[in-house]
Amino acid sequence: MDALKMGDMDTAYAEVVSTGDDFLLVKLMDRTGPVADQLSNETACEVLHAVTQFLMEQNLFDVCLSWIQQLVELVLENGPDTLGIPMELKKELLLNLHEASTEIDPPADWEGVTPDQLLMQLASAWGIELQQFDK
Repeated sequence: MDALKMGDMDTAYAEVVSTGDDFLLVKLMDRTGPVADQLSNETACEVLHAVTQFLMEQNLFDVCLSWIQQLVELVLENGPDTLGIPMELKKELLLNLHEASTEIDPPADWEGVTPDQLLMQLASAWGIELQQFDK
């Protein structure tokens, strides 16, 4: 991971995403913390897609929540089109966050915003109605 040593997060993440190795990606995400603001839009979307998938894993919930919390901050600061996230991914992320927040409790030491609040903030910022999830 020469790119990581040089502080080039985008290249480091792009390399790991291209391997398709989820374990390696989780390890990198855990090691660097949320760095969506240092990634290209394409790489950020790839990582957020992975976050969306990992949300349902109890042992990865806190890692995912920290990334989503940073995403909320970026969207609130820079507008709903930050990172160029496709609508399909936005909806999938919200849906999985909704499901995860009803099925999984955040870790006892979680100090961030609650998953429900993150869900509301993102849905609101993106202009997506949450009622459609309660079917």
